[in-house]
Amino acid sequence: MIQNNYFLTNEDLREHFYELIDWNEIVPIYENNFSDSKLYESTQNPKLEMAPTNPDEAISYYEEILKSCGEISGMYVSQVASVVDTKGLKFENGDVVHPQEMVDVIQMYHDAGLGPAAFKRKYGGLGVPSIIKAMIAELMYRSDSSITIAVGSMGLAAILEVCASEEMKNEWIPKLISGNYTVTMGLSEPDFGSDLPNITTKAIQKDDGWYLTGTKRFQTVACGVNGGPGITLTLARTGSLESGARGLSFFIVENKNYVIQGIEKKLGIKASATCETVFENSKGYLVGKEGFGLVKYVMGMLNGARLSVSSQGTGIVTAAYEEALKYAKERFQFGKPIYEIPAVKKLLDRMERELAGMRCLMVEAAYSVDKYYWYEDGREVTAEENKTAKFWEKVANTLTPISKYYNSEMCNDLVYDGLQVLGGAGYTEDYDLSRLYRDARITNIYDGTTQIQVNAAIGGITSGMTQTGTFRAYLDHLAKGSESNQCLTEIRSVFESIVETYKSIPDQNTKESFSFEVVESAARLVVGLLLERSKNKSKSRKELRTKWCKEFHVDSLGILTANHIKLKSA
Repeated sequence: MIQNNYFLTNEDLREHFYELIDWNEIVPIYENNFSDSKLYESTQNPKLEMAPTNPDEAISYYEEILKSCGEISGMYVSQVASVVDTKGLKFENGDVVHPQEMVDVIQMYHDAGLGPAAFKRKYGGLGVPSIIKAMIAELMYRSDSSITIAVGSMGLAAILEVCASEEMKNEWIPKLISGNYTVTMGLSEPDFGSDLPNITTKAIQKDDGWYLTGTKRFQTVACGVNGGPGITLTLARTGSLESGARGLSFFIVENKNYVIQGIEKKLGIKASATCETVFENSKGYLVGKEGFGLVKYVMGMLNGARLSVSSQGTGIVTAAYEEALKYAKERFQFGKPIYEIPAVKKLLDRMERELAGMRCLMVEAAYSVDKYYWYEDGREVTAEENKTAKFWEKVANTLTPISKYYNSEMCNDLVYDGLQVLGGAGYTEDYDLSRLYRDARITNIYDGTTQIQVNAAIGGITSGMTQTGTFRAYLDHLAKGSESNQCLTEIRSVFESIVETYKSIPDQNTKESFSFEVVESAARLVVGLLLERSKNKSKSRKELRTKWCKEFHVDSLGILTANHIKLKSA
């Protein structure tokens, strides 16, 4: 793979960081009037030593983190990715063995403090907002998915900051960070994948605590890394089977207390251990309140996972585009580099502009979370702040599944084109496109398939398009400054017709079968508005962004027009 600092050489990502993001909207919310730095002055708590005292210091702090992450990902992880993929995993006597090259670069990430990116400083985390987490994840995923999953899995435990007791937070989060734990979502079972309300893993309370019995499937890195510690954040039944979702609770179970029955042999992410785990009277620690496991805690954890996959899609496509572009400029046919052949250049140009749209959506989804999430940590807020937070929470609940669906589907689409640029060479294992092609396929499957994401987003879109609806207000917010763009205006008009046509379908099953077309149309409209806004804000690349917007909007108009025709035929 290309070897360089993946932050410093990524012009589009850097433009987002330095020009397009309004940090004055995010930093004050996340830093809570720089309370960590004030607390450091009075306590000298070493965990708060790096806390910024003003927005400029915060931005500089974020910048150094991204530079460090870009260095490790681009200079070191990228160079062992193919080796790690080729070696894969071994399963011996109940133990999972990872390649040593993988273990070494994982340690580099941890030594740089990048493992606990999701946690607040007071627990020993990096203390960064969701936008920076998204960028960190993109940089890491560009070099390799298996390695990034192992390091980034710790971030799943950030849900503990929201739902665990203060005693549990102070005990477990620092331990997870200092011990470089892996963390797993203990949800799916052999007979129940997405049908979580009917899972059967049972938790029984005894005098000295809770004990779990059952089997979980598709448990990513539940084994830890080569004997290292790990936990599974496990959904288990504390009520009767008839109690459904209300009878499920949330537990921490350490990997020393369950058995790895085996690992899956997979198409891609071959060095990421996907385990089947068996709980046999395994000790667990109840998180939060009994009965709130699925309806509150798991849903919160899945939102974070959606953002991570959105970044994964962006990172993989970045790798595919850069590798394909490099090949096209170096590969000569018919007396010229194939980059100059119109059919090849057309593929690369589409990859570039669609990738730019994916990154806009990745950033915006993280931004929507930042605009409400940090008000939930008990701080005092004004009535106006509370109103704004509620608005962005509703936006995030729709935008996060859209970003997961859209960026994962575009990832598959664009990596396919990237491999096509290389032709026969791309189909061989001599080039990284074959690995990226295999790894991309998981993105629209795990952490909720595209169909699950569409189901999660459709209600917020259709109900939100009433005259006083949140999604309509969000679209109006995005459109400010782009009102004169006739193509965007036409796209918006077609989208509104799509929603009205969808609502008018009398048969519920028929209506549900067209949910994808509505969500796809909403996604193309949102991404188009975001690209247009980025063009308006851009200082260094306005001409290029203008070209992207024009071509993207034409494609979107075609997609939405086709979707409207399909809906009218229902």
